[in-house]
Amino acid sequence: MTLDEIFTFENLYDAYKNCRKSKQHKGEVIRFESNLAINLNILIKELTTKKYKLGKYKKFYIYEPKQRLIEALPFKDRVVIRCFCDVCLKSKIDKRLIYDNCACRKEKGTTFAIKRLHKFLRTEYFKNQNNKIYFLKCDIRKYFPSINHDILLRMLEKINFSDDEMWIIRKIIKEQPDNATRGLPLGNQSSQWFALFYLNKLDHFIKEQLKIKYYVRYMDDMILIHRDKGYLVKCKQEIESFCQQFLDLKLNEKTQIGELKNGIDFLGYRHILSNTGKIIVKLRASSKQRMKKHIKTLNKLYNKGIVDEEYIFQRKNAFYNHIKITHESIKFKLDIIFVKEI
Repeated sequence: MTLDEIFTFENLYDAYKNCRKSKQHKGEVIRFESNLAINLNILIKELTTKKYKLGKYKKFYIYEPKQRLIEALPFKDRVVIRCFCDVCLKSKIDKRLIYDNCACRKEKGTTFAIKRLHKFLRTEYFKNQNNKIYFLKCDIRKYFPSINHDILLRMLEKINFSDDEMWIIRKIIKEQPDNATRGLPLGNQSSQWFALFYLNKLDHFIKEQLKIKYYVRYMDDMILIHRDKGYLVKCKQEIESFCQQFLDLKLNEKTQIGELKNGIDFLGYRHILSNTGKIIVKLRASSKQRMKKHIKTLNKLYNKGIVDEEYIFQRKNAFYNHIKITHESIKFKLDIIFVKEI
């Protein structure tokens, strides 16, 4: 596609509507939409003449579930990237990903990833009617900050992107905060798609060369299921070598091999395969502590009148949705004490 075809007024307007959701009260959003038609037409002219430049990144930290640096572009640039992702990037990358690459994709996500893991566990269990099954859990050290720009661009160049599409891709990747030569900003939607694609060669290596039938990935969290612990030790070595040689990445200290009867941590839960084939799901201890701490903070904010009942209701539902799949939900619901105060 050409830049004229991607960045039409209609496409940018749709991207603007999606970007403003839940942010319509923000000052930069209000300022942008106060002259909406003019601002969109300015973007169209800058983009189609290739005079467009990304704005300055704003940096801030989030602390849940762990400390992360977020680097966010101004609102107008988020509209541009959203438009490019929706019109072009998603479709061309998504069809090249394996089925069990679960993060940030339509009709997939955490629930899908957990269901796939459970399906693999049950299937393997019923082959031999026992839970003597092992897992290899791989995790990339500082994944987003470690992605090599040149390697990523070489991968993307092999997809049938047009010259105009590659122009905007290079701009998004290369115009980084502090002129960094590696890493992707966590605040960009494009970063999610680039990160999903960056490990695609590794996915195919695991499935096709290592012949791992039961494999699931959620961003940089990878789970391999196999009966032979020794073979998983070999897989770990092969994956480490592949990451260093082809992706300029390293596995971190959370990478481990274990037995499923003892449980595996994945997406905030601990999944345990019992000797009867039943899968028991529990909240990770760290997740439970964070949730209890958050609940206490909400109580204080509500009692001081800082947050209202609607906000509490939304947070309560979020907590319930997170714990409802576990086997300790009834016990843990008793700790959500703010429900009684509303």
